Amino acid sequence: MAYQAFSRPAIIAAFAIATIFASGCQTLGTGAGAGDKSAGDKAAGTTGAAGTTTPNYQPVTDIPIPTSTRINTERSTILGNGDRWFGRMILVLDRPTTQAFAYYQEQMGTFGWEAVTAVQGKVSTLSFTRGDRAATVEIGPSGLRSSEVAVTVSPRQPPTPRKP
Repeated sequence: MAYQAFSRPAIIAAFAIATIFASGCQTLGTGAGAGDKSAGDKAAGTTGAAGTTTPNYQPVTDIPIPTSTRINTERSTILGNGDRWFGRMILVLDRPTTQAFAYYQEQMGTFGWEAVTAVQGKVSTLSFTRGDRAATVEIGPSGLRSSEVAVTVSPRQPPTPRKP
């Protein structure tokens, strides 16, 4: 069997990715978020059917999550935590899509996000930027009076230099 040496930067990169992945997995399962106010809200969330969790905590702190929201943990991927996370979080809100759209359009700004675009329809989309990250909020129906919200946060592409 041939021995293959790995470079130091490759080992460091692999360790960093493993660390980020591990913290993302931990984020979905435990702890109380910084946005919680009362002691009763700091208990871990309860798991319901179809991989959803009704959080009494907030796994991330830089996007608004209404109090009675359920997180679909089977379909969500969160790497990091607090206000330095990337990935996709699937939320089920107990309000119709029009109210969910208005909520995110208004509340994302209070968390420091700047609106880029907004399109309202059967499936509505809102886009935001904040520093070196971009967020897309997709809102669609989920049942009679609820909506599914997919929040995707990723690194922002650097601006392309214009050619003279």
